[in-house]
Amino acid sequence: MIRKYEIMYILDQDTTDVKATQKKLHDVLTSNGGKILESEDWGLKDFAFEINKKKKGHYTVLIVETDSSNILEFQRISRIDKNVVRELVINTENEKKYIQSTKLAKTDMSKYKEEKKPQRSFDRKPGAKRYDDKSNGIKKEYKKPNDKEEITNDTESNK
Repeated sequence: MIRKYEIMYILDQDTTDVKATQKKLHDVLTSNGGKILESEDWGLKDFAFEINKKKKGHYTVLIVETDSSNILEFQRISRIDKNVVRELVINTENEKKYIQSTKLAKTDMSKYKEEKKPQRSFDRKPGAKRYDDKSNGIKKEYKKPNDKEEITNDTESNK
């Protein structure tokens, strides 16, 4: 069954004949009635991190309509070929979902205001009681005990 795929592969930066390697990989995809709908050659780009002690690679992106057996053969050959650093195959059979996801990624999120949570004020000291139990909700001033006598008197009266 012929399906639509998006393929990206990276060739080694030291590859002497990039066009010949690309032609070999494209021939695998077009065999048995496959079609290359779009082909983009991104050229030599830096990697985000080193891959096989290399810092650059030659990127190519394809959109292909082909059979799944051709995709399996492409993956097998790309693993064998030492010039291919990485390859990625994505099935875009459900085109509506694919287009919808790309549109969603391109939406401008600046239109939507982010809900702000009310910030907590730190006017009072942590652990300080603001209300007296006996005052029926009337605010009570926090007073820090100055003398040791006040502390000892309070503890003795509680006994």
